[in-house]
Amino acid sequence: MTVRRTSLLLAFCLFLSEVGFVNTVHAEEEARISFIAELRLHGFIDNYGNIKIRNSKLTQLPPGLVTKGYLDIEGSRISTLPDNLEVGGYLNAAYTPLRRYPNIRVGGYIDLSGTFIRRLPGGMRVNGDLSVTNTPLTNLPRRLNVDGNLYLANTQITELPPDLKVSGNLYLRGTKIKTVPDTVMVGGQVFR
Repeated sequence: MTVRRTSLLLAFCLFLSEVGFVNTVHAEEEARISFIAELRLHGFIDNYGNIKIRNSKLTQLPPGLVTKGYLDIEGSRISTLPDNLEVGGYLNAAYTPLRRYPNIRVGGYIDLSGTFIRRLPGGMRVNGDLSVTNTPLTNLPRRLNVDGNLYLANTQITELPPDLKVSGNLYLRGTKIKTVPDTVMVGGQVFR
């Protein structure tokens, strides 16, 4: 690196520290490291990067949390997911008090059964099954792409978006959906 580049980089870092950006990033990093160390201490993280905190009393996840494996928070008290969460495997958030689902990266299936989520982000892609059974959802987002089965039982959904893509089966029992538009792509069967 040249002297000029080094000077510019140093000046930029000083600027960021002056406006508080570095301190914020540093504090978030410390919180994330502390959170992971605490989980590892109590056996909630295995050697593969999976985090299993089912039925725990935890109420939040740290910002910027990245898991190499799955994240299983079923039955916990976690009510929000960080906007910048990344999950390498599946996400099981069933029966949690979640009210919002941010546009996050998840490498496998997503289970949101029994949550209070009312809306999913547009253009959402799921790399496996998606279950939203027993939720107050009233519609699905445009451009939803599910690379597995889609479970909609006991929701208030009355119609499907015309650009919905489901590679597996589509489960409609317990919904008020009367027809499946011809433009909806389903790779498996439709169960009513």
